[in-house]
Amino acid sequence: MTATRTRRRPGYTLMELLIVMALLLILGGLLAPTFSATSRDTGVKAGADVVRGRMEDARANAIEDARPYRFSVSTDGKRVRVSPEGFEDGMVQPNNTDDSPPFVAEDEMPKNVTVVSVGDAAPMADGDWVRVATFLPDGTCKEDHAILEVREVGVHPMVVTLRGLTGTVNVKAGKTAGANP
Repeated sequence: MTATRTRRRPGYTLMELLIVMALLLILGGLLAPTFSATSRDTGVKAGADVVRGRMEDARANAIEDARPYRFSVSTDGKRVRVSPEGFEDGMVQPNNTDDSPPFVAEDEMPKNVTVVSVGDAAPMADGDWVRVATFLPDGTCKEDHAILEVREVGVHPMVVTLRGLTGTVNVKAGKTAGANP
């Protein structure tokens, strides 16, 4: 008689699979709050990027077109607009010889995100729009300064600050007196 050997197939035991699954669940439970906290403020950051970008567009176009450009926020805080001075009246004429239309841009803020003007600078209302800043052709701003808060319920706001003398725009995380926790 010859003895037959039984060969064991390579693989994992049920116990090894259960241990690995338990470790993955524990690791996922520890990391889940971190991922949700980082993704929670993306709307506010995106809104602050929209505000900063449009302010920079207003300054650049004021310099390029040699005419004042306004940065405005809708009265409900859900839209921003860049337009030449007088655009609201429909009286804007091209300022150059090729008769190209002036730059006008309007953006909506991300869902549940609003923009409000804070500080002691009093913005001027033009119908459904609140003029926050007027950029002049020399790159400066007519207003001394402007401070805007980009807000979403349950998230710390982002503060967008405009310095009038230089026309520079800064964005930082902030918490002001009226901020949402």
